[in-house]
Amino acid sequence: MDDCETCDSAGVPGIGTLPWDIGATTEALIRRVDSGRMRELRHDVPLEDMIALLESDLKYTIVSFVECLDCGRVLFWGLCIRGNPILRHADRTEIDRRRWSEVPPRRRWARS
Repeated sequence: MDDCETCDSAGVPGIGTLPWDIGATTEALIRRVDSGRMRELRHDVPLEDMIALLESDLKYTIVSFVECLDCGRVLFWGLCIRGNPILRHADRTEIDRRRWSEVPPRRRWARS
């Protein structure tokens, strides 16, 4: 597949052992969605809420699938309270095959 400036540049490299900067990569994805270059397909919580839920330590993994509207590919953005963030291209069928787990009530983790 050809390179895509929209989705291939979404990941912001991390410092040290982190492959991706969690805050900057999340913001880059949010900006692309807000600009209409990407759209959220399915997620545990919207991109805007991923870091707050991660920081709460109430859900082990937080996942979002985002479609690039420029090239049609899907990105997987996954955060884990005890692991490195993962940003990668995903097969569309992975969305339906994923075992989605319940998200704790928003009042327990959302920022005011």
